[in-house]
Amino acid sequence: MNKSSTEKFLEAVEICKSLKTLHCKRSSLPCEAIQLLCEVARDPSELLELCQQYRAEIEPAVTGIADYAASVDNWKAGSCPFGLKDHCNILHFLFNVDTQQFEFFRGRKTFTPEVICEFLKDWKGIDLAPLVLNYSVR
Repeated sequence: MNKSSTEKFLEAVEICKSLKTLHCKRSSLPCEAIQLLCEVARDPSELLELCQQYRAEIEPAVTGIADYAASVDNWKAGSCPFGLKDHCNILHFLFNVDTQQFEFFRGRKTFTPEVICEFLKDWKGIDLAPLVLNYSVR
């Protein structure tokens, strides 16, 4: 059975909430959440709509991402490029395309929304740049 975009999105939310329990442990879960969110983001407007619709559910997931990012090194885990802190950067970005309240846990000067958009376009063929056109560094 194929999962709907909403089911994939909410599964990614639950994965990110669970990161809080993985303090200091290498895990492929952030990569799995990225993969799910990338499937949803094939339609950027759908990702934006789901972020807006499920903002209350996203907040504990974003906290889980931040807590996890603070406890790990940038270890490689899962099939996604980059390391775990970078995975957390990407997750935080994907969950905040609606608010544009981005937080970066590593590479704050070089890991920007524009860089993430370019990476996702090259890696998955997803163009989220229109969603962050008006973003400016805060």
